[in-house]
Amino acid sequence: MNHLSMIACQRACRAQKSRQQGVVLVITLILVVILSLLGTFAIRNATQSERSVKGVQAAQTAQEAAETALRFCEQIAVFDYDNKDYTEYGTTGLRQKVITTTITSEDDTTAAWRTAANWIGANAISVPAQYYKRYDGSTPATDSRQLSNPPLCIIQRIVTTSTPAFNGYLITGRGFANNAKFDTTTGKTTYGAEAFVQSILSNS
Repeated sequence: MNHLSMIACQRACRAQKSRQQGVVLVITLILVVILSLLGTFAIRNATQSERSVKGVQAAQTAQEAAETALRFCEQIAVFDYDNKDYTEYGTTGLRQKVITTTITSEDDTTAAWRTAANWIGANAISVPAQYYKRYDGSTPATDSRQLSNPPLCIIQRIVTTSTPAFNGYLITGRGFANNAKFDTTTGKTTYGAEAFVQSILSNS
């Protein structure tokens, strides 16, 4: 091979090597973009999953708080039927909070629980902390998360027009998640999860 042929061969080899390096660079860039997109999608999915889990937890907390209020206020109704005031957990005067203006059914549109202002009025019952918080001696325990918002309930007398007439109480419990913001001037929840549960307690 003469000198000119060797030079031509060297140039061809360098050009081929340069093209190969260019192809490797393009492939590397494509792989970097793909991996970046996969990482972004993974982070987004993880964030959405975390939000979903927190949402479920908040809804469950609100539901359990509402049921706690329901159980507490059912006791008040039982005592009211016996013409007694429920004085457990340091409470007094709860019997006077029972709404004696009767409704005809749980579907009655005039029921007190349907009006937001009634949840901050004289008939709204706030469950005492001693009932819904876990205590360590005389102070709330710190080894478990406690409810931030006290559960509420409204008790109203219900008398149906059917024969025979049903005479009893409509009890509505309202619970809040720890992320809920309850407006004490309107009786409405402005943010976060809340739940309502009801029961009907018969006099018979």
